[in-house]
Amino acid sequence: MLRPSCRRPQGCLLALFLALSAHTQQHPVALTGTLVTPDEVIPDGTVLIEHGLIREVGAHVALPAGTTVMNTGGIIAPGLIDLHNHLTWNVFPRWKPIEEFGSRYDWQQKPVYNVLMTAPHRALIDEGFECDAERYAEVKAITEGETSVVGGSATHPECNRGLARNLDDPSELNSAPGLTGAAHGPVLYNVFPLQMTQDEVAAAKKALDAHGALLIHLAEGAPNDASAAREFMMLKGRGLLVPGVSFIHAVALKPDNFQEMKSASVGFIWSPRSNIELYGGTANVVAALRAGVTTALAPDWSPTGSDGLLGELQYAATWVAAQLPAPAPPPAPPPQPILTDHQLFDMATLSAASLVHLDHHLGAIEKNAAADLLVLRRQAGQPPANPWWSLDHASPEDVELVIIGGEPVYGDPAPMRQLAGSAPLEPLTICGAEKRISFASELQPQPSFSETETRLQTALREWGRNLAPLAECTQ
Repeated sequence: MLRPSCRRPQGCLLALFLALSAHTQQHPVALTGTLVTPDEVIPDGTVLIEHGLIREVGAHVALPAGTTVMNTGGIIAPGLIDLHNHLTWNVFPRWKPIEEFGSRYDWQQKPVYNVLMTAPHRALIDEGFECDAERYAEVKAITEGETSVVGGSATHPECNRGLARNLDDPSELNSAPGLTGAAHGPVLYNVFPLQMTQDEVAAAKKALDAHGALLIHLAEGAPNDASAAREFMMLKGRGLLVPGVSFIHAVALKPDNFQEMKSASVGFIWSPRSNIELYGGTANVVAALRAGVTTALAPDWSPTGSDGLLGELQYAATWVAAQLPAPAPPPAPPPQPILTDHQLFDMATLSAASLVHLDHHLGAIEKNAAADLLVLRRQAGQPPANPWWSLDHASPEDVELVIIGGEPVYGDPAPMRQLAGSAPLEPLTICGAEKRISFASELQPQPSFSETETRLQTALREWGRNLAPLAECTQ
């Protein structure tokens, strides 16, 4: 089997520091457009970026001499934060089961899942393609407007290449511009929390005591699956219904469970598309919000969820619209959605940052926050005062620009060339739209992205699989 060149784990922290220092934007940059801030929408606003941070935000911003000004003509929003993913699995195309399942333990035991997913994934890892798979998945996330992710390689942290922010990688999190000195502990990510040893539980509690976060999969199954619902009490019995914990999926939980979560300051991460495709239903997000539980939105993974957060936002918005009753004849007022577009977008940004104690650093366009930004084209016919519909109904080809830590990472050719200067850019085509991506933040020189794609495709073909596309296109 074809083998990739692998990076050496030794010296990764030093290399990361040097790479970040070398590539942190030094000259101020100002973007103008419709700004979406926590407090207001500024239709003709400016955000000033310097040394990886947002320095000023407003309708009238004094710009330092030498500032590069870019009029985006679009919506300038905080970068999306993905708190629930399994990155190396995102090389696989969509898996479409022919049945709905009671819980995750059902489909994980199916022979078809082993043939199509488990065995080829294990082979990729065993043959040394883990870093290639992670690189591909992080590019996929960035093309979906994501600037921060979790769910990367835990056993080989050297695979976290410095593209998106890997929040569950301590070395990357603690040395990144805009996050150094932030009042947070480690971000722990656990897929099977009920299998944690006593030592692992003790380590998790120690991290939580240090203002860390523990993101755990729980109660994943059909809404009325008793075995999935029972996991709530089992976890509570292990002493993990405590502040800093967030439950991923939680499909089988009942309204009183969400009330108890609120009392314990436990958060919730909602992944509706994967839930519905696997189990025929999703969590009672309305009960969670009514209880006051801080709720984030995340895509899970590409095989049964969305390719990224733009796709999951669009799916969630469609799901919300489908919950509306049939409109009554006039003069009755139109039915109100159970979630607004504004609430949905907050779930992918500010609420997600709050669950990992990084609000005021990520998830919002505000002074002194990290300059992680997403610029999108406005959807036709949408008024400037209400940009959230456009944000929740965007497609990957609508992404004009993605900035991480003040550095241009991905976007349309013209703005990328204007901001990246002489830095090399690689071409990508997303749903027929020409894009450019920069790999300047990677810790060591890597082959071109097209070479990474070729290696992964060759490896997957030995298992009868094809490399998943970067985006699902509607054309």
